[in-house]
Amino acid sequence: MISPGRRISAVYQDNLILSATLFSVCLTSEVNMGLFNFVKDAGEKLWDAVTANHDKDEQAKKVQEHLNKTGIPDADKVNVQIADGKATVTGDGLSQEAKEKILVAVGNIAGISSVDDQVKTATPAAESQFYTVKSGDTLSAISKQVYGNANLYNKIFEANKPMLKSPEKIYPGQVLRIPEE
Repeated sequence: MISPGRRISAVYQDNLILSATLFSVCLTSEVNMGLFNFVKDAGEKLWDAVTANHDKDEQAKKVQEHLNKTGIPDADKVNVQIADGKATVTGDGLSQEAKEKILVAVGNIAGISSVDDQVKTATPAAESQFYTVKSGDTLSAISKQVYGNANLYNKIFEANKPMLKSPEKIYPGQVLRIPEE
């Protein structure tokens, strides 16, 4: 098991260094995941510079609309508040998968630098990992690094639907769910 927040690096041919931070946490109905950091400038752009600097309620409304459009189950059961680039997500009774997808979808919005998870799951759930995409990453390379097998990339792709539309459409700074092998 990889400890939460532990930074890992791998050296490949030609001394190319690939590093990432994996987050591993236990999700239960009694334990909140806490605060997750995201790349503020990466992700979907939902608001302009004026809205980003002045209108927290409008930002929260746009994030909620975005969540509802993603097709993530139970996205309508959460509430999102935005303050200074931090999104606080609250809700109760969600599945582990829906909760993780909602948190990742919110964090992968340009202008969001962290997500405070205040969502409780309906039942205790297994540990989950998250991976921040680096320049040059592919799902196969991530799969090789995390699982030791590049051919398991589809497992990562499926775990990140509907946010990912194609295995080739990932970008630096994006955070992905990494399911158990």
